[in-house]
Amino acid sequence: MVTEPLDRSVLSYMHHQFVILDENTDSATAVKQMHDKKAVTIIVKNEKDEYVGIITDSDILDKIVMRGEDSDQVPLKSIMSSPILTISAKANVRQALELMRLNVVKRIPVTDNIHILGIVTQEGLANAIRTSVLEKTFRPYRTVIREHYKPIWGNLGFILQFAGLLFIGPAILATIFDEMVSAVGIFLCIIFMFVTGFILNSYGEKTPLNLRQASVLMVLSFVLLSFFGSIPYMYVNPFGAGIDPLTLFIKSFFESASGFTTTGLSQLLQPEDLSKSFDFYRSFTQWIGGLSFVYLIITFFYPERKLAHMKGMIGGGGLKLKQLLLTITVIFTIYTVILTTLLYLFGYQTAIYNISLIFSTVTGGGFIPTSTSIDYNDTNQMFILMAGMIISALPFAFHYAIFSKEMHTTKMRPEIYTYFGIIAISIIVFYFIIASTTDLQSLSMSAIFHVISASTNTGFQFIDISTLSDEGKIYLIILMLIGGTAFSTAGGIKVGRLLQIVQKVTKKRFVADTSTRSISGISSQYQNGLNRHEPKLEKIKEEKAFRETLLIILLFVVVSFVTAIVIWYVEQKDFLNSLFESVSAITTTGISTGITSPDMNIVSQIFLIFNMIAGRFEIIAIVYFFLEISRRKH
Repeated sequence: MVTEPLDRSVLSYMHHQFVILDENTDSATAVKQMHDKKAVTIIVKNEKDEYVGIITDSDILDKIVMRGEDSDQVPLKSIMSSPILTISAKANVRQALELMRLNVVKRIPVTDNIHILGIVTQEGLANAIRTSVLEKTFRPYRTVIREHYKPIWGNLGFILQFAGLLFIGPAILATIFDEMVSAVGIFLCIIFMFVTGFILNSYGEKTPLNLRQASVLMVLSFVLLSFFGSIPYMYVNPFGAGIDPLTLFIKSFFESASGFTTTGLSQLLQPEDLSKSFDFYRSFTQWIGGLSFVYLIITFFYPERKLAHMKGMIGGGGLKLKQLLLTITVIFTIYTVILTTLLYLFGYQTAIYNISLIFSTVTGGGFIPTSTSIDYNDTNQMFILMAGMIISALPFAFHYAIFSKEMHTTKMRPEIYTYFGIIAISIIVFYFIIASTTDLQSLSMSAIFHVISASTNTGFQFIDISTLSDEGKIYLIILMLIGGTAFSTAGGIKVGRLLQIVQKVTKKRFVADTSTRSISGISSQYQNGLNRHEPKLEKIKEEKAFRETLLIILLFVVVSFVTAIVIWYVEQKDFLNSLFESVSAITTTGISTGITSPDMNIVSQIFLIFNMIAGRFEIIAIVYFFLEISRRKH
């Protein structure tokens, strides 16, 4: 309970700048002692050790200096104000001010009836009240900052510092390759991440987050990671000479955001001109962003029950966070090593390019280390890349279940079967679409590869999408919007949500509980305690999850069309091509009709950046943010 300023004890506001002297002490000696002890008041005692008077600076000035008296000859008892007025240590500020007003004094000694404990002054109490009123006025704002934003700053600072540690690898690699421009750019990125992280840690608190705070943290993390990740791009400047600073920054931010969000859209027409270490750096940003390393490290610091909201944002599905961390750090590393080794065995001898290519593949990224790295005539490479893309679109829990006896794939099978069914049907449909409009040498491989690339939201391509028929573009748009399975590195709306809608319409239950539990935010512990109210609460949960799913789908469509309209107007391109580019960004796919190019307008780039960051969380962060605000208003 907060006490009103006037009701607080005088003990809180008294000072100790006083000396106690005998009444026969001469004024000159008294003034010297005041000066030595930096006192402003003299308390006078008599021979019986009783407090008999008080002397202030004004008493000395008026009664000695102004009268021209010899201070050596003036005893204190002749200039003191007597009798002395005191106040009990049990009194409050209100009583002290009232006593001063009635007796026309500006200071009163505080006593415990035996000793003088200190002195309160009118000026000191007035300042205290004024400060207290200001504190009371701004306390709600400080509470908001402390409770709502400090946890965000603290966790954000930690994420930036850990990301900085991860980037030491690419920086050292650039140094080993003697590619010093890349090395300096990456080291500058690391330094800025560390410094900013230190500042945020100084002002923040690394405490558990609620749902809204986790949403804000996720979005800010990817914005800041993209911002600092753009420093190497600005330093290396792969966009050409003569570019103005603002354009250089926007292009760099675009490339960086495309990497961290695993979108893969790029304005670099000839990435083979980049150094090996910088190609590795670009793919490494996808590895960090796609597998959410920076968030998973937080799991080491918080207990499982405190991470329910963060887990929903990361997308772990039925996995515990420690299991999810094991999946991402160990299992996906195994996949990367296997696929990289296969590329090497089938003739691709440049190890650094192989690693970069597989980084982009298993994270559903699509950045390619060289513009000639994908050879659709090489069946071996095509199958290796398609295997990596499918890995990226399957649930993390599925991968964990393959390597562990703790979990079975039973609950995930309906969604996985549906997903593979969509791919199989789409390959046949897309084959006939492109067969009637193109003269590609290998129609079968083109259809298989691009359907998998679109449905996994990876974004690799080797055909000119702008030459496709409208039907072909629309079909790829649909595949990109559907995306992969829930709780994977793939983007899009996700197959699980579509099954959820079918379940609602047909009244059949075949969607794993993990998808709805993540969306609704209801913990498994709570579900286990439903008892006799379980059917009713389960229905409420499903209704809530269904509404949120419809909202997410609506937002995907609305944001896609709004961005498409902007690109269509600014770039003066075909609207369908503009919509294709917009959907490719918001689903973090990266397939392009050619609109994303070095000549792209800054406004278009900014809108696509927003799409990429929002799409990285399937717009869940935005939904959770506004849903929390709505709940608080009601």
